[in-house]
Amino acid sequence: MKAYDHSEKAKHEQAKQQSLEAIEARLARHEKVTRITLVVVLILAGLALAVLATHLVDHPI
Repeated sequence: MKAYDHSEKAKHEQAKQQSLEAIEARLARHEKVTRITLVVVLILAGLALAVLATHLVDHPI
C-alpha cells in the first residue's frame, strides 16, 4: 500500500513539474513577443518623431 501511495505521489509531482515547465515556456514566449513588440513600437515612434521634426524644420511656423 505504501509503495502504491509513493508511486501516485511521484506521478502527481511529475505532472505538477510538467505543468510548471509548460507555464514557464509560455511565459518565455510571451516575454519574447512583448520585447519584439516594444522594439517595433519604439522604432515607429522614432520614425514618427523624425517625420514631425523634418516637417517642422521644412515649414517654420
